[in-house]
Amino acid sequence: MNASRANFCRANVSRRYLAALLAPLMLAGTPALAQGTGDQPAGPISLFPPTVTAPGAGGTPAGTPAGEGEIVGSGDIVVNRLGALSPESLGILDRDHGGLGTDAWAGSDRLAAEALLRELPGDLASPTLHGLATRLLLSSARAPSARSAAAQPTMADAVAAAQTSDFLRLRAEGLYRLGDLDGLNRLLALVPQHVEDPWLAEARVDGLLLAGRDGEACAQVPAGLARYPRELYWTKAQVFCQFAAGQTDQAMLGLDLLREQAPDGDPAFFAAANMMIAGQGSTLADGDLTPLTLAMLRKAGGSLPAAAVETVKPLLLHGIAGLQGGDHAVRAAAVERLVEIGALPGERLAGAYGAFEFTEPELNAALSGASGATTAEGVRGRALLYRAANRESLSATRAEVLRAAFLSAERDGRATAMAQAALPLMSELAPTAELAWFAPLAARTLYRAGQFERAGAWLSVLRVDGQRNADSQAAYAALSPLMRLAGGAEPLAAEENVSGEQRLLLFVLSRALGQEEDLAVAEAAESPQPLVRLPRLLALGDAAAAGRRGETVLLAVTALGAEAPAGSHPLALGYAVSALNAIGLGTDARALAIEAALAAGL
Repeated sequence: MNASRANFCRANVSRRYLAALLAPLMLAGTPALAQGTGDQPAGPISLFPPTVTAPGAGGTPAGTPAGEGEIVGSGDIVVNRLGALSPESLGILDRDHGGLGTDAWAGSDRLAAEALLRELPGDLASPTLHGLATRLLLSSARAPSARSAAAQPTMADAVAAAQTSDFLRLRAEGLYRLGDLDGLNRLLALVPQHVEDPWLAEARVDGLLLAGRDGEACAQVPAGLARYPRELYWTKAQVFCQFAAGQTDQAMLGLDLLREQAPDGDPAFFAAANMMIAGQGSTLADGDLTPLTLAMLRKAGGSLPAAAVETVKPLLLHGIAGLQGGDHAVRAAAVERLVEIGALPGERLAGAYGAFEFTEPELNAALSGASGATTAEGVRGRALLYRAANRESLSATRAEVLRAAFLSAERDGRATAMAQAALPLMSELAPTAELAWFAPLAARTLYRAGQFERAGAWLSVLRVDGQRNADSQAAYAALSPLMRLAGGAEPLAAEENVSGEQRLLLFVLSRALGQEEDLAVAEAAESPQPLVRLPRLLALGDAAAAGRRGETVLLAVTALGAEAPAGSHPLALGYAVSALNAIGLGTDARALAIEAALAAGL
């Protein structure tokens, strides 16, 4: 295809996307377009980018000889057999282990990709978007190159920008913000020693400290001191390592020097150091937390107030979860938040719940406590309910206790975390007519955890029970849209008892997944939310249509924002779902659609 023809097609596609964006806003009283004119095809204009097979879907970019830069691996660790990848292209995931492929950045402009990486939000509310972003950042993939010679930096520019625009560093910074501690540590472990970057050097130590791997972290400190002698970070790290090794005199000397250099620079560090000197921990109430401060608190047996869990950046939650002193509820709350955003698996939360100590009377009265007593509030209350459900053998009683736990989690914004933790308990509950009263919450919880088939089994209970029970019939009707978004054959009904905005959302999401729906489902439906980031949505459609997988993921995340899917415009969600579906990430697209529906109150 020549350049003029390619530009014409691109312009035509963008016009169709723009028309698609405006179409749902004019659904009321507007018939579907039935015929095309000029260069437009006959038939309705699609609301979303076309679903295409991404170039290089088999793992090799167009124009790349077979075997070039071949990636092999053992487990999740990836090895570059031919050494074709530069250090900034290293990763721990190949395509068989969740990676997006060595050609994930094929066709993307380096400067544009770097800009998107810098904009990547840290505290993503969506586990699906969080998982997609971390998989991209951990993928072993050739770094993109600039599209034109004019965009290529000169040698002098490259040297000057080496510390800020290195692609590996930008990926690691993204993992740091997202709170993926395990992925960050494994990626940085692959970085060759000759790669010199002050941020990467500090991040390597931070990650090891937050993981409780103090010996490995301290082994990095002498080299850091030698390379970056003017950075106070390394002097502070040396003081910690000396205290940890029992070298108190040397640590005290270093601490005195730090107090002279920056007496007011880091009050939390000095407070934690005082705890290590005293050999007794206390609650650290003031100061900015850092990985090093949290490591010192852990060694000293210090603690933090409960409010810290809600305000710190996600990566620091790992350090809070590893503390030894204070209230265990603070540590469990940190784990709960990490599981909620998808940064830790549900079994970690189950373990944190299991570490609480409860009396026999508390466990026996778990259900009544959850409905009103202070002992059943917050993370401790959910732990109590989880423990009570775990030891209950009667299905009806276990379901009753789990119902209280799930409702508590939904009230506190921890529904996904509790769903993940309770999956083993749910697997032991058979969907039966006797538990029809529990079926609506069970189905919603399983959809939230990505267990679509098991959720469908509980909906089947409601459908059968609904033949004689009006409540079950109403519950089935209310949940059937989730079944449709999960791939069910039953189309959306125009008479769904939902709000106009929910109706529009369901219609858009289902269409974005490639499912045909009657236009009457969304007739007169409107969204009061403004459609923001329109240029980015158009760019998202272009990237998906061209099969630029890495760019598509970043555009989807940044276009929706950190709070997504709650509060996102239905059409923006539809664009993201359709784009992910178009580049072969259909499972993630469907999971995001389910998240959006649940966030909208369905």
